[in-house]
Amino acid sequence: MSSIKKYFEQVTKSIQWDDIIAFDNHPFAYKIIDELYKSNTKVSVISYSTDIIRYVSKSTDFNIIIPNALVDSASHMLLGNGVVETFSKYQIRFYFVSAPFMNKDTLYQTAPAVAEIQNTLKDCAHNVLLMNRPDPIIEDDEQYIEIGEF
Repeated sequence: MSSIKKYFEQVTKSIQWDDIIAFDNHPFAYKIIDELYKSNTKVSVISYSTDIIRYVSKSTDFNIIIPNALVDSASHMLLGNGVVETFSKYQIRFYFVSAPFMNKDTLYQTAPAVAEIQNTLKDCAHNVLLMNRPDPIIEDDEQYIEIGEF
């Protein structure tokens, strides 16, 4: 087993009953959700991804924190001021983030609405864990929106 998988296994085991966990849409998020469900660890889930929300509602008995939002069915996301406003009210224990780009230790996003939500989740989270390997930014990074250092 890779050291990354071992690390995420340890993190998953440290998640406790009633923790608030935030997820971006990434295949690894589904694995974590499944592991939590198998271990009978009931958590509350926050996500702006309609795919994650749908999966959690169909596959688990977890609480889902859903904001007032517009559904962008093309991108499978909840968007709007209500998303940031709602998510900013919660103390999130773990935020499992996925970012498309990275420069040194800083993660970047290309969609402004997603960057705003990710920044809010990052600011409300005690622990932020990156689930993917972002592509490096080789060009001018001004076209990207910073979502934080990790």
